[in-house]
Amino acid sequence: MITRGDVVKRLALVGGGTALGLYAVFGFLQGAAIGGAAGVGLVNYLFGQSTMALMANELLPRVMIAASMLAGVVVSLVTFVVAGSVAGAGAGFVASLLINTAEDGLSLEDAVPEED
Repeated sequence: MITRGDVVKRLALVGGGTALGLYAVFGFLQGAAIGGAAGVGLVNYLFGQSTMALMANELLPRVMIAASMLAGVVVSLVTFVVAGSVAGAGAGFVASLLINTAEDGLSLEDAVPEED
């Protein structure tokens, strides 16, 4: 017998997998771009110079920008996967309510009152 928890868990995994695919298509480049822009702003703030002139002879600004790009990619990934898993779990909970209603011998037509 399929329990409510099994349905919720399976659809949460499906939602997470779907979100991972959407991340690969839509989230990776945007996460890197946003993280890189934040890194350039951080480097400009900390070093107080134009980033392009500073990056010509320094390694630290390049490492800081690369680290912020990586952080942007990771935050984007976590956001996509968590949101997809929560959406899948919510859909699984609704589906489990419908499945349990059908297993109890009730149909959806029984749940809706008849109009006179």
